[in-house]
Amino acid sequence: MWKVMIAESVHEEGARILELAPDVELLLRPKITRKALLAEMESVDAIVTRSGTTIDREFLENAPRLKVAARAGVGVDNIDLAEASRRGVVVINAPTGNTLAATEHTMALMLSMARKLPQAHASVTSGEWERKAFMGFQLHGRRLLIVGLGRIGTQVALRARAFGMDVAAYDPYVSAQRMESLGVRRFEDLYEALRSSDIVTLHVPATAETRGMIGPAEIAAFRQGSCLINCARGTLVDESACAAALREGKLARVAFDVYSAEPPGTGHPLMDPELSDRVVLTPHLGANTVEAQSAVARIAAENLLAALRGEPYEHAVNLPFVEQRMTGARRAFLDLARRIGTLGAYLAPRAAKGVRVIRRGPLFEEEDTISFELPYRLAPFTVSLLKGFLEVRQGPEVNLMVAPLVAAERGISVEEGRGESGTYRNCLEATFLSESEPVSIMGTVTEEGKMRIVQVNGYWIDFVPQGAVLLFSNFDRPGVIGRVGSLLGEAGVNIANFALGRRNGCGQALGALQIDSGVPAEVVEALRLDADLLWAACLDFESR
Repeated sequence: MWKVMIAESVHEEGARILELAPDVELLLRPKITRKALLAEMESVDAIVTRSGTTIDREFLENAPRLKVAARAGVGVDNIDLAEASRRGVVVINAPTGNTLAATEHTMALMLSMARKLPQAHASVTSGEWERKAFMGFQLHGRRLLIVGLGRIGTQVALRARAFGMDVAAYDPYVSAQRMESLGVRRFEDLYEALRSSDIVTLHVPATAETRGMIGPAEIAAFRQGSCLINCARGTLVDESACAAALREGKLARVAFDVYSAEPPGTGHPLMDPELSDRVVLTPHLGANTVEAQSAVARIAAENLLAALRGEPYEHAVNLPFVEQRMTGARRAFLDLARRIGTLGAYLAPRAAKGVRVIRRGPLFEEEDTISFELPYRLAPFTVSLLKGFLEVRQGPEVNLMVAPLVAAERGISVEEGRGESGTYRNCLEATFLSESEPVSIMGTVTEEGKMRIVQVNGYWIDFVPQGAVLLFSNFDRPGVIGRVGSLLGEAGVNIANFALGRRNGCGQALGALQIDSGVPAEVVEALRLDADLLWAACLDFESR
């Protein structure tokens, strides 16, 4: 039985799914105090929260059994993703559940701002009839800039085009082809985009990259008399600079649903009575529809159960990918990437400075969906390679969630690139950089699904990165391979396969012997001391 806690008020649909699960003991604690929560977390396997539960280091230290934390909503600002990743806790959110609700609220704010609807309503209900005071403007023909063309931004774009707006977007992680298919103009420079737009709407998460992205310098770049909408996250905008721009006329109107501190309080810069005719404010209503609340609760509960049961699930915020949802060919290359990382760890010096990964071939043309909440944006194959590289020296606790974080902590830079196919239709190339000579490795997966290492440090070779493998580099002279075989035979080591690679003109060769079991340390040392061998290493691709 999994012990699952619902720590806040969520829609009954989510609670019902968990209540009916035969393998779940459900704990309903919607009003639990922090102290009581920490005490009870010792025996909890998974938790469902909204934004009111802070999952920080203290929380995680008190939750040794926790495997999954599911957020019935989108933002995970209340969760320490790095610490959760280090402890192997999968963090799940429900980004699709409120897409339409947030989209429609954005359009509602846009129309309310353009036509001054809240101010007009207040005027009429107070007994006035001041039509001239509420002169608005039409959306048709206006340039709308969408910052962040994800799920919500895309839906806003579609609706804005239906209003006859000229839609543009700034999102460096969305391809030009994707924007073109949506009929959206692509800007590569944020300042140029701001200078060219009448209305700006934000649809990005709160990350280290986006916090404060609309500050004084950016507001100064806005077109004179333009408008700003923020239905995303309050920390994206410098609210004081925004209020100052309203007073100066740089910004004509703004509409906010989110704030840097919630509730904002009467002292908030945008609450100044002098600005009331130019401001539309709502209390974080973006996802506040019956349909959205039901959907996010259902999505969070269903994916939480799937994660606990080891079944395919979606929306893992701190996982760069879900392997079960990848095609067979891409999963094979994912496994190959980890093995290339393992090989690199054995061949590269311990003080690695960087890793460069190049993906070649049509298999890698498909874009990999990467969570915006992650503190890095690396392809699944790079993450898997880092795991293989790091777990050799740090053990199997280096999981896919934490591998890029560990690399960053150790000062290992990571570069990615793509290239055209060459000898092989699809292949992965990795270069491990250090103070000494770099180590380069190329691998591929055959049409039959067989993994192959096909090049090491410029030597063309062909061996399977499975089981125990003895690698060595030698002077290309007669009798060397025979001595290696004799030494292994005397030690009772059986050779299952043998591959040899040469590099033209260097007088050296690279050998790879697949063996049925490991090579005794003293035998490896004897090989290293052989005058005709430059180096030797024995590794096991299956060990963790």
